[in-house]
Amino acid sequence: MNINITNRNDKVSPALREKIEAWLEESQRRYNVITSAQVTIEKSNGKEEVVEATVHATGKDLFAKATDENLFAALDSLAHKIDKQLAKIRDIQTNKKGAGVPVMAEPEEEIAEKE
Repeated sequence: MNINITNRNDKVSPALREKIEAWLEESQRRYNVITSAQVTIEKSNGKEEVVEATVHATGKDLFAKATDENLFAALDSLAHKIDKQLAKIRDIQTNKKGAGVPVMAEPEEEIAEKE
């Protein structure tokens, strides 16, 4: 997965880069459709932080924008918005007409009881 992080007003701190990469890796692990991501951070009109993300998933390009006075709160809001879109894509892909019903694996406890 290719991740590009840009801060228009300043350099990207290592803590900020680590938080964004951890979020994207977790989303990739959960949804398994992300191919690349572009995250842009900008300070607008005084105190507000604006965070934009364009995530390229298989077959779709997702975009979200979040604004908050606290940069990390804006990132959390952005992550929530993108994750909702990724969940919707996953649901659409797994519930297509003609696709088989996903088989649920039996819990290990039930398998042990049968033996």
